[in-house]
Amino acid sequence: MLQEEPKAKLGRALTQLIFTRSSENFPVGKSKKKSRKSSAPGNQGELKGDAAGQEPIFLDLEATGKGEGLLFPFNEKALAQLARGTAVVIATCLALPDAIALIPNATSPVSWAIRVIGVWTIASVAWFVGFLFLTGIFKLISGGVLLTSKGLKLSRFDRLIPYGCIHSVLLEPNHLFTRLFSLPDTARRLTILFDLGFGGKLVKSFLFPNFVPSFFFSKATFDALVLHLLARTGLKLPTLEMKEQLEQPLPPDLAFCSIEKDKLPAVATTFRFLKSQRNLVTIIIAISLVSFLGRKAVVNFAYNSGNRAYSQARFDSAKQYYDLAVKVDPTFAVAWNALGQTQFRLSERNLTDFKNAEGCWRTAILCKLDYVEPRLNLARLALVGRDFREARRLVVHAEKLAPQDNLAPLMEAEIELRQGRLAECLNVLSRVKGKLSGDQELLSHCLRAQALLFDGKTKEALNEVSAYSLNPTTYSHGENVTLLLSTRALIEVRQEHFAEALPLARLSVQRQPNNADILLAAASVYIDAAAETASQRLEHLRQGQVLIERAAAKASNNPWLYLEKGRLLFLLGKPGEAGASLRQVLSVADASQDVTALKTLAHFVASVASGKEAQSLTELKDSALSRAAQLESVKYERNFSILPSS
Repeated sequence: MLQEEPKAKLGRALTQLIFTRSSENFPVGKSKKKSRKSSAPGNQGELKGDAAGQEPIFLDLEATGKGEGLLFPFNEKALAQLARGTAVVIATCLALPDAIALIPNATSPVSWAIRVIGVWTIASVAWFVGFLFLTGIFKLISGGVLLTSKGLKLSRFDRLIPYGCIHSVLLEPNHLFTRLFSLPDTARRLTILFDLGFGGKLVKSFLFPNFVPSFFFSKATFDALVLHLLARTGLKLPTLEMKEQLEQPLPPDLAFCSIEKDKLPAVATTFRFLKSQRNLVTIIIAISLVSFLGRKAVVNFAYNSGNRAYSQARFDSAKQYYDLAVKVDPTFAVAWNALGQTQFRLSERNLTDFKNAEGCWRTAILCKLDYVEPRLNLARLALVGRDFREARRLVVHAEKLAPQDNLAPLMEAEIELRQGRLAECLNVLSRVKGKLSGDQELLSHCLRAQALLFDGKTKEALNEVSAYSLNPTTYSHGENVTLLLSTRALIEVRQEHFAEALPLARLSVQRQPNNADILLAAASVYIDAAAETASQRLEHLRQGQVLIERAAAKASNNPWLYLEKGRLLFLLGKPGEAGASLRQVLSVADASQDVTALKTLAHFVASVASGKEAQSLTELKDSALSRAAQLESVKYERNFSILPSS
């Protein structure tokens, strides 16, 4: 083995081979007759590996009628060994940041270790298969290194490097690659320094390197390639005087170096440049690798920590973690979306402004233009402001981007519910296909329950949500528990179970004190309780009035605001003011109107119409029913522009 012999022995052996220039020993481009003669025992033809079952060391293309020269092919076994070694290294590098990132969500050291092993296994298998595929294509396209009678070609499509342009050949071991990739033989690198072969003296003074690594070939093929190349170039081993002229630019563990004496200054300069370049590239790769892996670890660790805090309703802590994630990686769209959701939850609790959430979601879309979830979150924000047209535009666009995503039709069903189009809401819910996640399942049942409840089907509504626990601590995966509590409170009131309804209404307001829909639903519960019970009547009315005032500060375009206020004023004995408030329901624009609110208004007016106000209230009822029928018959367009609405 060349690399295992002492340097003195190796030098003598190579000297004997290098200075043997006879064409009999190194046949390149000879005829078939001469090629057979060169295969005599002891000659170079023994390297061909013609023994039965042995892979050829090189191919004599002229002897096989496929061209000219000797082809030194890449070895499949060597490529597979390289793929295996690199797969281990790459998978380990990729698994390290994931190992750190998985810590927040790990329930135990064993579960953490299993997940890390799973990540490592997937990465190693994916890299191994992909690397083998790419090297297979590379082998097919390149074919191998070709030595012709005129020069060297590093691949079949590469330019020919004439032997006269090659001024130095350097062979050195690479112990780092050998250990790093667990290669069976010591990796070696063949460096060929050549000039361009054209231009003036100045142009030819510049030497350019070509590198041929040994781990693409079998050991015998690579050794044969080196020996044939040295024989063809006729380069000499450097004498002591020549080494002194090189000023020690050679590596200390150099196997050998052949140099053309006239090119000593250029070779020395090139070697120094290559050494500096190697050191610089090593530093850059090390810094880039540490920076990339460290950055990835910090970002994913912060993001997963934020998810854990969010699932525990610790929104302040979650916001800090998500802030860190987007500061380290400003293009991390998923973290921007999560930060927007956290800001939205804080806004619901009246701790931040809804515009903060909107800004985060729009940034997430800019980072990833086909990202569906922030579009749906913006649709929810538009829904809070009762901007139904913008909400529809965003939902329709999300459905086009992700037709299989169930969240978009669920959001569309919620829009129909908020507009009071109950039949359309149930119709959209019936079109939802595929398996729903836990939070989507809960949302679907709550929307269906409310639609059935407003349609007068209280028992069917209760059946939709009766299986869900009313303890918020049992939920930790983003479920809309507040909507569940509010829905159950409304159902319990319809069944006149006020003792069960009032605590649920209070809890829903505590969870989302900045959501006008939740506030008005709770106000409705208190007003119904005051109307049907004598005990704590005034206290219930007072609580209802407080909730209505808080909702008025959040959404003045909500028809339920004026409806619940009118009902409250009637119970307080102020029919004139109540009538004025009820008439304001009709003043809400169609873009924010609610069919269910209009029908409820008509039903309430019919139940209280008497005395002097009977005629005007009857006209109000007719107007409300007419308006409701008109809005129910509207067919909304679905051809929205992709651009934001002005």
